[in-house]
Amino acid sequence: MKTHALLLILSLLAAPAWPEDIASVLERSQAGRLDTLAPSTAPGALALQQSFDRLLKELHPAMPAELKVVDVGVIAETLRGRTIVLNAALGDLPEVCRLFLLAHELGHIQAGHWAQRIALYRRYIPGEVVQEQTDAIAPQLGREASMQAHQQEFDADAYAMRTMLDMGYTRDELLDMFMHLGNYGQTATHPSSAKRMAQLRMIDEERRMAKASSGEAAH
Repeated sequence: MKTHALLLILSLLAAPAWPEDIASVLERSQAGRLDTLAPSTAPGALALQQSFDRLLKELHPAMPAELKVVDVGVIAETLRGRTIVLNAALGDLPEVCRLFLLAHELGHIQAGHWAQRIALYRRYIPGEVVQEQTDAIAPQLGREASMQAHQQEFDADAYAMRTMLDMGYTRDELLDMFMHLGNYGQTATHPSSAKRMAQLRMIDEERRMAKASSGEAAH
């Protein structure tokens, strides 16, 4: 669900045709990427696996999600709608950071963001993939894919924030954790850190107001 998904548009322009639809092209592209990523044996891989197992056990043991920890090529992303790929270096982060990153990626899976991405591409590229068609729609598809990617990042952040609050972490712990992950500007696939932080604060405030209203109603 990261930059490579948008870059696929450019790769479509470079090839004359595929005797398959866009869903097959997208699936094949991500399956190929997974095949090139060798599992990590670094110490951080074990810490990430333990955090992942804890999160699934507490949340959705039956969720069709798996974790692959690698050494190069990826920071954090979800491929094919079910495989979370993390860089082993993230295993050195505090557990609250590891849990948030994993919960964020699980949010992509829980919300069906991969299916949403395929549906968007199919709307622009119905039937077989041919260069003449992709040439015409690439700019508009790129813009809409970027907007969709931003909303999906907000949705995944919201899922992670609510998950972590439910696990007993505090608002301040989570906001401090988010700042620890770095401050980034807006890209084609991600809103800026400032916008994401503002949403996390809003989610916490909404929960506080809902709890306050529930308490008043109980009285």
